[in-house]
Amino acid sequence: MNLSQNLKNKREEHSFSQEDIAQKLNVSRQSVSKWENGNCYPDLDNLISLSELYNISLDELVKGDKAFQKEIIIQNTDNKLQTTQWWALIPIIGMLYGLISMVLKHF
Repeated sequence: MNLSQNLKNKREEHSFSQEDIAQKLNVSRQSVSKWENGNCYPDLDNLISLSELYNISLDELVKGDKAFQKEIIIQNTDNKLQTTQWWALIPIIGMLYGLISMVLKHF
């Protein structure tokens, strides 16, 4: 079972409408519909809130959706790479600034 099917099944098991879930999570009903149709995934905060609302573990909520698990891993890896690249630029900029100032002092 994938995440979207699991979200819909759990909502129906607890007799909630999409509007009920939307109000509890402070999101639009359309967002809940997109989650259940597989058009997009809820963010981590909403996944945690949903697991608490349904009294199940977060693992149980997302278990079985391999594509979603891979997407989270890829997003986390991308975020780490972007952060690492940003910090790598600071020493390079500092060295360039020092080099330029040394060259300008000699003229």
